[in-house]
Amino acid sequence: MINIVIFCVIVILYFGFEQHRDRQAYMAILLYGVYILIYEFVPPFPSVTSSHIGKLYGLVPMLSVGAILFPHFNTKSPEVVTRCIGWLGLLSVFVILAMFKILIW
Repeated sequence: MINIVIFCVIVILYFGFEQHRDRQAYMAILLYGVYILIYEFVPPFPSVTSSHIGKLYGLVPMLSVGAILFPHFNTKSPEVVTRCIGWLGLLSVFVILAMFKILIW
């Protein structure tokens, strides 16, 4: 449930402080929202939990969306590279979650 709170905070920060809005940001917010709905509310759920599951399914998508929405915070890489890495992380975790929900859990 902490993912829902973090999602709301990220969206509020983006719409509160960013001057320009682009399609990538809306797509990332939409995909992250769908991801959270699937992760939190669609069964089956994992029978065991660990800190590694929490890091993979909670921290990686959150950081990926942050990289997509706020690429200017990474001053060592161009914004395009930061956004590409963010998309790679978000889509990878989304696919891994879908495969686990469908095939393993």
